[in-house]
Amino acid sequence: MNKEYYAPATTLTPMSRMTNLVCFFFSLMLIPSCRDQSTLCEGTPHTGSADTPQQCAECHPREYADWVDSDHAWAARPPSSLLDAPAFCAQEFHSHGDQLTFRSDPSGRFVVQTSWHDTPLPVVAAVGRQPLVQYIVPGERGAQQVLSSAWDPQLKNWFDVFADDERLKAEGTALRHLGDWGHTTGRGMTWNSQCAACHMTGYHKGYNRFTDTYNSTYEQMGVTCIACHPAAAPDPIDACTAGRYTRVLSPQLASAVCASCHARAEVFDDHFRPGNCFEDHYRLELPVAPGVFYANGMQRDEVFCETGFRLSRMGAAGVTCMDCHDPHTGKTILPWEDNSLCLRCHAIQKEVNGKKAPFSAGAPEGTCDRTSIGGRCVECHMPESTYMARDPRRDHSLNIPDPQLSREIDVPNACTMCHRNRSNEWAAQVLAQAIPHQIVEQRRPRIRAVHAAMQGHADPSDLLNALRNEDVPAWRATLLEHLSRCPLTPSIQQAAQDAAVDADALVRAAAASIPGPHVADLLHDPVRSVRHAAAWCMLQNTPQLLPGSAAMSELQNAAEFRADQPGGTMMLATLAQAAGNTHEAELQYRRAIDQDPASPVPYMDYALLLARQNRLTDALQQLLTCTKVVPQNAEAQYRLALVLSELRLYHAALTALNRALQADPHHEHAQAAKSSLLQFIKNSH
Repeated sequence: MNKEYYAPATTLTPMSRMTNLVCFFFSLMLIPSCRDQSTLCEGTPHTGSADTPQQCAECHPREYADWVDSDHAWAARPPSSLLDAPAFCAQEFHSHGDQLTFRSDPSGRFVVQTSWHDTPLPVVAAVGRQPLVQYIVPGERGAQQVLSSAWDPQLKNWFDVFADDERLKAEGTALRHLGDWGHTTGRGMTWNSQCAACHMTGYHKGYNRFTDTYNSTYEQMGVTCIACHPAAAPDPIDACTAGRYTRVLSPQLASAVCASCHARAEVFDDHFRPGNCFEDHYRLELPVAPGVFYANGMQRDEVFCETGFRLSRMGAAGVTCMDCHDPHTGKTILPWEDNSLCLRCHAIQKEVNGKKAPFSAGAPEGTCDRTSIGGRCVECHMPESTYMARDPRRDHSLNIPDPQLSREIDVPNACTMCHRNRSNEWAAQVLAQAIPHQIVEQRRPRIRAVHAAMQGHADPSDLLNALRNEDVPAWRATLLEHLSRCPLTPSIQQAAQDAAVDADALVRAAAASIPGPHVADLLHDPVRSVRHAAAWCMLQNTPQLLPGSAAMSELQNAAEFRADQPGGTMMLATLAQAAGNTHEAELQYRRAIDQDPASPVPYMDYALLLARQNRLTDALQQLLTCTKVVPQNAEAQYRLALVLSELRLYHAALTALNRALQADPHHEHAQAAKSSLLQFIKNSH
């Protein structure tokens, strides 16, 4: 396990060569022709050779045969009459108020007739194979849009990947109607920005923020050989035969290739290539914002694998993706159904980087029968959650189930996720007899501290205590990010100063988000995500970054790359403010509102800019619009109350504060403001 990763050598006997040749020719029939449906290149220019995987197969038939039937190979493909015809036989589907008809036009092309577009939209590509297939249609200004309606090849019916939106809508987090960011026509479903980089090889977004247009390019559809083995010469075959693929990647750099797609992260650019440092191109999302992860690191929203695995003790010890997964098939290297994958290390306490794997022979005595489904290691430590309505995915945080914490706070446990008719009390009693108390107890203070912080009630002392006792870098980074949202104290600043020299870039980046003398030093860190965090901290707290400085240029480049989405546009607004260009800042705030009119953040930040210019009436208008869009947002109501108070509309301000506290009874600033306002009104009379 603890070895550098090499691409497997191809040493074949005559019989195995014959077997792989059969697989090779069969695979050529499986992969749809690039000319099938003749819509492959519509809207997205193709700049590379579509035949490169087949060229690689001439010398690497075994690896090709493994890859060709993998999910990577089918990550994106042209529409195929062989594969997709059942989905387009004049079927109708109703979703989020839209009526869609899936059929073929007279020329045989697959098209979608929608209630939002006068003419049928041609299908330009298909995404995936099992358990669902999504389809891409042309959008506006060079964009391509992913339909939220998906086809189930097993059940042979259409469904919506946001089928659970009724639950999300009740929470106020999901809007999918025409005009919303998350609708098929919205920026949340724009293939160029949200999906293509991980489903295509050699993809470049090509967004122009001044014209709001895309000129996207790619080398090959799907995740092909050169996505992980980039050519060092113009012709991949020449590069390979010349020995230019022989660079050895460390396990961490090899796993960074996986993480570049299997992570929920802020993206700085689209220049990542195998061998690069992950943190030079991405900022990994950690369990900080509510609704994304649970406080114990388990997946909640669609977060993929990387964060959870880094939060695990396996990830911290140096276990990597390819210790469990074959890089070409994507499948596990040993079966997990009989626990052989896990027990190959845990049954013999194999060492990884000097750390022994904890001993396990399977499910502890007194829990599930080892021969049952519940006796599988993954059922307890990697429970499944379903995303996109029909896509079950295993959690990679490798938590130990803790029903006691499920009783206290909002974290799930694998026991009651499986035994849905049982209570947390029952599960806690069973596990108390099977698992030593200290194993779960040592994690609880950290989980409780993170949960409180996620709910907006952070206790700095609890976070600092958890930080002192934490040895997993990703958790240290998480705790520091929560501390950065607390009032600055000498203890917090000292913790950040200590973390600023941590060996892990994730920890240093989190330390850079806390103001202090160390931040200026981190502006020159060798890793971009650390420099990015340091520059952003200085910009917001002690604006000392001059226009044209290296740090400012990096922030500007990242913001411009992401300017097709509201987050990037908001960054541009903040940078313009720092440069003293209020006109440009206003323009960017208005663009962000246009990009996502249902989000409260652009309205609130724009109103703050206006209020600082003493344009209180204009600020009031933005906040009134905001509270109309999101009436249950406590922060929006609180900020509205502040502006109303400045305008001496005290009773209206009191109404807004009452609404804020109705939405969030624990909103401390609203509580204090209401108390002060009531006292002021009383004294005025």
